[in-house]
Amino acid sequence: MGQLSRMAPLAAGIWRRAPQWLSGAVTWTIAGKVIVGVSGVLLNEEGRVLLLRHRFHNHWIWGLPGGWLSPGETIYECWRREVKEELALVTSEEEVVCHRATRRVLEFYLLGRISGGQLEIDPVEVLEAKFFGADELPPMEPFGRQVVQEALLRVEGDGDCQ
Repeated sequence: MGQLSRMAPLAAGIWRRAPQWLSGAVTWTIAGKVIVGVSGVLLNEEGRVLLLRHRFHNHWIWGLPGGWLSPGETIYECWRREVKEELALVTSEEEVVCHRATRRVLEFYLLGRISGGQLEIDPVEVLEAKFFGADELPPMEPFGRQVVQEALLRVEGDGDCQ
């Protein structure tokens, strides 16, 4: 540890003087790579949840609309873009319901409402889109079902992200 402590000031000086492209390349090479996903519970005027069957996921289960964050986007911008691209709808986000991290993926789950547009699915990515009431949710992954239930509790004023 002593030798490392003596080298730290020298290493820091070199690092600070290195061109940004070099320090960026070194950081990118040694750092873990993480993909950021953004999905959400999208409600219509009646408080029904829009779920979809996605072409690139398990076809027999339903899920939340969303996608992957692009460079420079906020999670809100990402979700608005994905909902617009996949469903031709405009959203208004209300809050982050929860988030979770796995080894290489960080996922944010939002709560929002449809604020414009007309539902029109992108057949390249979406097989089917449909609104469901809280008591009629179709087959979903367990975590997605939890997110929907938490979001609906928040709309009622009883939710607390766990």
